Amino acid sequence: MIEKSIQDLRRRVTKAGKQVYDQGLVRGNSGNISARIPRTDVIIIKPSGLSLGFMKPEDLVLVQLKEQKGKGETNVSKEVLMHTRIYETRDEVGAIVHTHPTSATALAIAGIEVLPLQIEMFIHHPKKIPIIPFESPGSKELAEAVSIKMKDCDAVVLENHGIVTVGSTVEEACNLNMMVEDAARVQFMVQILAGENIVSWDKLKKKFKTQSISR
Repeated sequence: MIEKSIQDLRRRVTKAGKQVYDQGLVRGNSGNISARIPRTDVIIIKPSGLSLGFMKPEDLVLVQLKEQKGKGETNVSKEVLMHTRIYETRDEVGAIVHTHPTSATALAIAGIEVLPLQIEMFIHHPKKIPIIPFESPGSKELAEAVSIKMKDCDAVVLENHGIVTVGSTVEEACNLNMMVEDAARVQFMVQILAGENIVSWDKLKKKFKTQSISR
């Protein structure tokens, strides 16, 4: 029964990986994705050097959170420390998706936080998306900075690097990742068309003040 559950999780993670690849949020072998095996301290994570668009369920590597070492023939993702630190910080997180999309990354480089300009994004995630200052990919410094910031938020943008989102399920983390990049694209276009001053968090809260986060 447990093995069947793990195989199902592998398929769902693989499907989510292909989804962000097809949406253009990652290219080549970039990005990574992981999920926690329920009621364990074990995760499955994308191996290094493999495209999310062509990953198979059996390619995913098993990792013990405390050991942070992959079990399998393929090397574990270089970002494994960032993933494990987030899981250790937040017990309720079931999955993590890290992508390298254009718009959110560009805004972060410019020092501009992504705002939930669309009403659906505001209802789903009524917060600004914080920027994590640049740290080397795979480093302890990056893992620590991200895990600290994500203690109380579900999405961040890494300067010069991309988006990290979490969720109780891999589908939830994947959907939020796509929503953040979509919000960044809208914001990018609005600022080009009407200027940066037209977009602000205070104006957004005032416009949506009657909206509830309940669906």
